[in-house]
Amino acid sequence: MFRSLILIWLFISGAAPGFAGAWLRDQGSGFASASVTFRRDNGDWSTELGYYGDYGVSQSLTLGVDLNDNDRLAGHALAFARIPLDFLPPEHHLATELAVGGAHYRNEWKPMYKLTLSYGHGFDSAWGPGWLAIDGAYEKRGTSLEPIVKLDATVGLNGDKRLRPLLQIETAKISGQRLFYSITPSLQIPLPHGSQLQVGVQHRMTTQRSLGLKVGVWHRF
Repeated sequence: MFRSLILIWLFISGAAPGFAGAWLRDQGSGFASASVTFRRDNGDWSTELGYYGDYGVSQSLTLGVDLNDNDRLAGHALAFARIPLDFLPPEHHLATELAVGGAHYRNEWKPMYKLTLSYGHGFDSAWGPGWLAIDGAYEKRGTSLEPIVKLDATVGLNGDKRLRPLLQIETAKISGQRLFYSITPSLQIPLPHGSQLQVGVQHRMTTQRSLGLKVGVWHRF
């Protein structure tokens, strides 16, 4: 039971930001987001906090940070570097990202690293232009011999419509355990000065089901 609890929190604290992907930032530009998810689980409420930021150092290098905490029970702090992989036609984007830092469970911190391969593609639809991102990650924490393998997908619209729908699916698998996943449909609402408000509902399945209300702010600069 205790082991299952640890695995659940590892998945929760390792959820992908969903807006990293294969696109690098233009040199001298950046992106930042902060989010809070209110979750009801077994009659109890919990709060998950997240921060993500990246900056285009050059046309071929983006650096950033990824922070997460769940009611001080579990979380991580990572710094990452993303570089492009020019294996595909220009309309397709491919990149790899290496993140290093630490993860904690009950304030016991251990080293963590994650290697991600990301694919991205823009498209046109009857509802306007959109984008698709697929991210596969291999993650290790501490001295554990069991890696966490993740596969996430995000699809959204980025046209001039005031409300922009976004759908994010996250999965995680650890050897010997069932597949963990979450599905988050949300809406992006434009705010002044290049910012956006994200409001969504998250359905998560680990060893049990739970629902969460996610609210975030995105800002490009």
